Amino acid sequence: MQKMLSVDATFPMAMTVRDGVLRYEDGTEVVLWGSNFQPNLYWEYKFRMEHLGLPMTLETMQTMCDDGFKDLAIMGCDLIRCHLTPADFTDADGNLVDTLWLDMLGYMVAKARENNVYVYITFMNQMEYVFLEDSFVPKYTCEQWIFNPDCVAKTQNMIQQLVNWTNPYNGLKLKDDKAIAVWGLINEPEYSTFTQMREHPEQKALFCAWTEKEGAAFNDIHYARYRYGVVKTYIDSMHNLLRAEGAQQPVVWNCNWPRMIDGRRDVFTAIADSKADAVAFCLYPGQDDVGDPFMEHAADMSDKNYLPFLKYCFEDYYHLGWVRDPQFAGKAKLVYEFETMYNEKSSYLHPAMAKLFRALGVQMAAMWTHCFNIYSAHMGCSHNLNLKTTPKKAVGYIIAGQVFHHLPRGFEYKTLSDVHDVFGAFALSYEHDFSVASTPDLFIHSGDVSWCPVEVPTMPARIIGYGSSPLVSYKGQGLYIIDIEARTIRIDLYPHARFLREAWQWHADGRLVTELDEETAVPFELRIPGFEPIVFKKPPGTYTFRLVVDHQSSWVADHVSS
Repeated sequence: MQKMLSVDATFPMAMTVRDGVLRYEDGTEVVLWGSNFQPNLYWEYKFRMEHLGLPMTLETMQTMCDDGFKDLAIMGCDLIRCHLTPADFTDADGNLVDTLWLDMLGYMVAKARENNVYVYITFMNQMEYVFLEDSFVPKYTCEQWIFNPDCVAKTQNMIQQLVNWTNPYNGLKLKDDKAIAVWGLINEPEYSTFTQMREHPEQKALFCAWTEKEGAAFNDIHYARYRYGVVKTYIDSMHNLLRAEGAQQPVVWNCNWPRMIDGRRDVFTAIADSKADAVAFCLYPGQDDVGDPFMEHAADMSDKNYLPFLKYCFEDYYHLGWVRDPQFAGKAKLVYEFETMYNEKSSYLHPAMAKLFRALGVQMAAMWTHCFNIYSAHMGCSHNLNLKTTPKKAVGYIIAGQVFHHLPRGFEYKTLSDVHDVFGAFALSYEHDFSVASTPDLFIHSGDVSWCPVEVPTMPARIIGYGSSPLVSYKGQGLYIIDIEARTIRIDLYPHARFLREAWQWHADGRLVTELDEETAVPFELRIPGFEPIVFKKPPGTYTFRLVVDHQSSWVADHVSS
């Protein structure tokens, strides 16, 4: 069960979709868990780093990227996703421009390959920061990305050049790099409505030309036919372009958030009928419980129970039940983003979401978004996940990765109750704010093990924990990782994390939100049946114990190093 990133002679393998299932070239099913990861975005710097006084340099971003891959390995991730913002590296016609951010894209992809991590690239998005003012993307609305022929042509120009761009860090064209698993086309597509079309002269003229050609009436019923054709043509043209350029990776179309299908059945039918190899969706439990726009309505969601909501998402067609509709049976299923919403404490929710995803047939899931160590202590926001600053939540996310990798695809989603769930080697509880994964070789728990309906192993090879268990007594406020080998035990104690301000609130003043204490020593005791306990009181750090057999054949520590 233990999922560790290591040198793999089969990595990377190309992927394809057969009968709605994403498979490697050797025929095995793809199951990848990870995070959105974006050291190559100008937005990442402007939104999360600039106010801390960090320099916008290649060295800064590369160092941050390298550090991030170390954390991803610990978190059990084998996938990163990045939606590009073309205003970082394109001109007014969609031609590539050599910038820091294009360079970082190459660096990130090369480093992913070195770390046995697959990459899910989405070509189109634009956020509030524009690096190249002349770039074509910010000049169009999100609806125009699909419905404006000039914008479509410029996008095609960009994609053609990008997939043929040679990565200076590994000498591979992006299209030839098998570490790039799939191509997403647009991050969160928007579709011009009948009302929007009537208020936009250019779009109205295009629809009028279509009605004249088709002999159709100018009304919303025929507009749905027109919109179906525009969306399907867009997806198919991009798919054809990629294949013509030799980019064979599966093509993904994002279907956005739950209920997106409501009022857009024409669009979803176009997606189902298109050449897209896969569909993707996002999920943010709690997003419906705050006002819109959510950035202006921050509220603490950590005390709410979202297990019933996840069950409803599975059962209700308009939430996520449409994913199981036979019309999408030929498409692989992905989650392009997910996270808890204004909830930096709960540790039961990620494993519950991972279970839902596998029940829906999902084969790739990428959390939004990796929070790098360089700024995470200063972050307060709607989505915050980091090994050091949100340790309890991070352990829950690690357990979720185990759930995702080891549950079968496409089972019927059921839970034991509305407050807790037990399935196989896993258990989770809203009531206890707790999750656990347990096998003979691996034990992971996200809090004090008082409620634990799964068996605790006697001598696992690895323990990842927060709080105390039958194996460990520890009241520190950071997570710990214990690796047990034949004659050596390594214990990594992470810093104690204490919120100085509400982490769910937005903070961008540069002051600390989470204090990381690396000085306070807290007693630690490891109890392995049949051996003397290892007991010490040290501050956070790495401690290695070399074990020897005494005259009673029990092990004792005779060396400690940090």
